[in-house]
Parts: sequence; structure tokens; C-alpha cells
Amino acid sequence: MIEVAGPGTNDYAEGVYWRAVLAATAADAEMDYRRIVVDHPQSPRVEDALLRLAQLEMSRASYDGALRHLNRLVLEHPNGASRPRAGYWMARVLFEKNDIQRACAANADALARTGANDAELRNQITYLNQRCAGVVLAVSPPAGGAVSPPLSTPPVADSTITAATAPVRTVPPEAVIAPPVAIIAPPPASPRVIAPAVEPTVTPPPTAAKTISPPASSGSGFSVQVAAYNVKSQATAMVTKLKKSGYEARVSGTKAPFRVRIGVYETQAKAAAVQRSLKAKQITGFVVQAEAR
Repeated sequence: MIEVAGPGTNDYAEGVYWRAVLAATAADAEMDYRRIVVDHPQSPRVEDALLRLAQLEMSRASYDGALRHLNRLVLEHPNGASRPRAGYWMARVLFEKNDIQRACAANADALARTGANDAELRNQITYLNQRCAGVVLAVSPPAGGAVSPPLSTPPVADSTITAATAPVRTVPPEAVIAPPVAIIAPPPASPRVIAPAVEPTVTPPPTAAKTISPPASSGSGFSVQVAAYNVKSQATAMVTKLKKSGYEARVSGTKAPFRVRIGVYETQAKAAAVQRSLKAKQITGFVVQAEAR
């Protein structure tokens, strides 16, 4: 495709993009992704190229570099198809930088932008949102539901925002926002146990949160999820490929989506260590509670 298409055309950018996806090394892939962003700014692949550049930066713990790519994606493509996923990855980077408040704001914004049909991304965002239990959010919703640049409009007083459900404006890491009011976001509901609202023994959410504790283990351990498919044969094929590479992979679930998961680890920390090793090999995954066996 590159040889046939002329330089500067979208077809040429498409060829460069797929050459990056199939590159043998991360350095070769990064060079082509940067070429798309710089030389082909009108290509429909620019958003994905910026997102992949951020993931490459994050895989080598260059969090500031990752944020530069993600902020550019947000500013130049505020309503693009990759905008929800960019918000999710921005939240992950900010968590790594221990900027919890802005990470939770970015994660809540990503959840609000994710459609109901993108179940896998919603699951990833919801799982990450467990780290926002009790986090104080100091943001105000944009008027009319439109996303505006930070500090471009005055905040609306007495508006209640929660990290789990309400849409918020994206807060770039470089911006410092003076909050009109501090609001306590209640912890998100547990995915396994739902306490009735009238039960007198329910423990109320904390009034302040300085320490964020990881979700309690149900005893089944933790796994790293790397993919999900609507067709079981596709999930099985991925498991076979991973097993050939030495991973203890399996298909989880009896109906769509069929999730591809690796290992069962006693602690979340051990699963997170495996996730980091997978990232170094350009395999994107996230830690989940392992299914009961």
C-alpha cells in the first residue's frame, strides 16, 4: 500500500499505520506512529496513533510523555472516537503519578463518554473506578453537557458530582483548578454484594478519604485480562497463541463476551506485576477478580 499510494494521502498514512502495528520492535512502531501524527494530521488514524504513543511511553514508565500525547488527543480531537479510551488511559497514568483526584475525574469523564455497546471499555473503567472510593472531587459540570476547556466558564455552585456516575470536565494534569465546593464521592457499589438501602447495618461512606484501599479479595484470587470476544472460537484462538508463548491462558465465561485471562494469583500485587511484564511485551491487560472455580 505504501509503494502504491502517494505521500501525503490518507492511503499512505493507512499503510504507515499498519506497518507500525506489525513492527518487529517498539522503536520502529513509535517512529511510524510519530510520522502519522506529524506528516498526516488529517488522517483518521491520528487519534489511534496518539493513543498508542501514550501506551508506549507508559510501558517504559515515562508518564509525563504519555500525558503529552493524551492531552494532545483530548485538545485536538475532543469529540473523536478515541476520546473515551484516552480518558481511561489518562486516569491510569495519573494513578501511576499518584495524582488520585485528577485520575478519578478523568476516569469519571471517560465513563460518561463510553457508550453502552462498548462493554469491555466500561468494565475496565468501572474496575479502575474502585480506586476512587471516598475520593474528594472538586469539579463542576459544563453547561448544556458540552465539554469546555478548563477554567473557561465559572463553576456552578452546589452541584453534586460522583466519580462513579456523573459526567465531568476533563482536567489536564498541568491545570490547577480552584474548586467551588468539596464533594465527597461515595464508594462505588461492589460488583458482587449489593447491600439493601434500608438495612440498618450498612456502613455509610467515609466523610474524608486520605487512604485508598484495594478491593477485598473474595478468595478466588486475581487474573490479568487481555482480551474479550463475542465469538468463542476467536477467544480460543487467542488462548492457544498465548499458551504457545508460555502463558497460562484460558477462556472465561459461557456466553459473550468471552474473556481471555492469564493466571490466577493470590494477591492483586502479584497480578499487577504480571500485567507490567505483559505491557513490556506490548500486550495490554488489566487486573480483574478471578472467576470462582
